Amino acid sequence: MRKTASLALAGCLLSAQAALAAPFDVYRTACLDTGVEAARIRAAAGAWSALTEAEREVLAPGNGRSVEGWAIVRDGARHLVSISTRPAGAMAGDRAASIIVSCSVLAPKADEAGALRAYTDFLKRQPSSTDRFDGMSTYTWSIQGQGGMTLHYLVSGGSLPGLSLSVSSIRN
Repeated sequence: MRKTASLALAGCLLSAQAALAAPFDVYRTACLDTGVEAARIRAAAGAWSALTEAEREVLAPGNGRSVEGWAIVRDGARHLVSISTRPAGAMAGDRAASIIVSCSVLAPKADEAGALRAYTDFLKRQPSSTDRFDGMSTYTWSIQGQGGMTLHYLVSGGSLPGLSLSVSSIRN
């Protein structure tokens, strides 16, 4: 009896940990494992679902038709993936001629602490900055290397309809 209870408890803990990691795992698959490259994200999207009009409006209120995105269904929840590309512009200094590629996942309400832990573990560093305002938390990691710069964000709370994980890459 004791062994069965221990196994059941271990199974529940593993299941709970998997549920907490799901938003970051989906994000990692969609955005990070694809190298934040629009072509690779679009290729991977062949296995994902189309966004509904309502989901497009959640991602870009009043401008839903402009959203390029998909939904990844995981554990019965729809995680909304979107990408965008734009010129870096003069504010990017020596990267002014570069293209900024952004990839984001809006997950249903999730455990902020679990997602923060997963993101911090993945990047092997603490956030560069943390901001809390009006019930919303924003964690930012800025990583600069020879090939360019990436800005990572985790945003939760406030009026946000879920947990937002995003990355923007500016390559030299």
